[in-house]
Amino acid sequence: MTAIAFVFVLVAAACGSDDDSDTADTAAPAATEAPAADDDMSDDMADEHMAMDQAGDFCGLGTGEEATDEPIVIGNVTTSVPGIDFSTGPLMMEAYFRCVNANGGIHGRPLEMVWENDNATPEDAAAAARKLIETDGVVALAGGFSILDCAVNAGYYEEQGLNVIVAGVAGECFSSPSISATNMGPAYSLLGAAQAVVAKGAANKVVTVTGVSPAAEYAQSLAGAFVEQSGLEWENVLTDLPISDPTSVALDLVNRAGDGGGVLLNYTPPEGLKILKAAEEQGLIDRVLWGSSTPLNDSSVAVALGSAWEGKININAEFSLLDDPRSDIELYRQVTADFHEDPTLGSFQQMGFVAGRILVHALLGMDPADLDDRAAVNAAIGGIKNFQTDHLCKPWYFGGLELGNVSNNWDYNVVPDGVGAMRDDSGCFEIAAIDPILVAVREAEAGGGLTADEPNNWKGGLGSQG
Repeated sequence: MTAIAFVFVLVAAACGSDDDSDTADTAAPAATEAPAADDDMSDDMADEHMAMDQAGDFCGLGTGEEATDEPIVIGNVTTSVPGIDFSTGPLMMEAYFRCVNANGGIHGRPLEMVWENDNATPEDAAAAARKLIETDGVVALAGGFSILDCAVNAGYYEEQGLNVIVAGVAGECFSSPSISATNMGPAYSLLGAAQAVVAKGAANKVVTVTGVSPAAEYAQSLAGAFVEQSGLEWENVLTDLPISDPTSVALDLVNRAGDGGGVLLNYTPPEGLKILKAAEEQGLIDRVLWGSSTPLNDSSVAVALGSAWEGKININAEFSLLDDPRSDIELYRQVTADFHEDPTLGSFQQMGFVAGRILVHALLGMDPADLDDRAAVNAAIGGIKNFQTDHLCKPWYFGGLELGNVSNNWDYNVVPDGVGAMRDDSGCFEIAAIDPILVAVREAEAGGGLTADEPNNWKGGLGSQG
């Protein structure tokens, strides 16, 4: 299996060379306020650096000086195959690392990221994790987007003493104490979409649909449970990927749901758009209430849907609006513009960006002498609590809870504005605690110390059950 390594020279044409000081400076608007890195930095200074990185004003130390010392190697396992391509997430995390490296790195050391494609097979997923840890010698795993990694490797990661930050897909991403996701994954996200369409009056029956994959059954299960608890009929449909006949799929889904029913999509943007555009062409938009999990909260989707879909699909957004003016989201947009070859903004990219921010926060808080100590690095990751970010409704924490971690569990419902963006339709709302893992998470949070008591940007919200 060939590793896909994002080394800085691969994107030099898009992001500028080391001599391109204008790029580095624009991504560090508060650079003059940040102290230079120092190997003898006191604990107080380390805390100050952590706070600055978390403040959302600039990348890492914000020095405007290129990190040139020995790199710190970070790895992850990601799925990138036709119909299931999550590569936009780690690509965004790598872009953020480039911004950090242009602003002092981690106490003068640059971050280097290597990721392995699991090719959607268990054998490759297992081999990928072992290669990264046993051959490549990464000190941490962060920002992986995989349908199989958690299911295949959770036990191995725990044996190795790793605390892994992922964008979760499979159920094991949320049921392992040694894995914590920046997102909520398709199951909790589709549950949020189900809450939206039920609250808006879906009648009689709700149909969920996703592509055939190892995570498909889990991905639909919580939404289905909520629909049935709400007194409605639920049916789950699977399609082959990539979708070859979206018109037939759209007609079938609407006919199954019936007039006034609900249809909930669980696809990456290219596949989901096929169904929505086919529904538009067939005049099906207003026959049902439409909903979707997080991936369709993407600037390219908003543009492609156009005026016909204004307010007509409820997309569960695990992260804040892409045009949110707050500082951490502005930095995300700025890093995208200055350090990424693809200007598209979307939820997968936000997940990668936030994973990078969390990891940098943990590393900047460490004694520089311990940055090559895998055990020390993973202890720092596992100890993260109350990480403030404008991207999420509530602060993030690693957790390490016995039944599993769902640190991100309040979301937004967003709808297309008909012009080319998504707008907030709900404010932060609580995802229904209908499974034992989320019940335990809420109990742990109520004990205090993990996250804030109230969500950011509260505007009321949709009712939850459980």
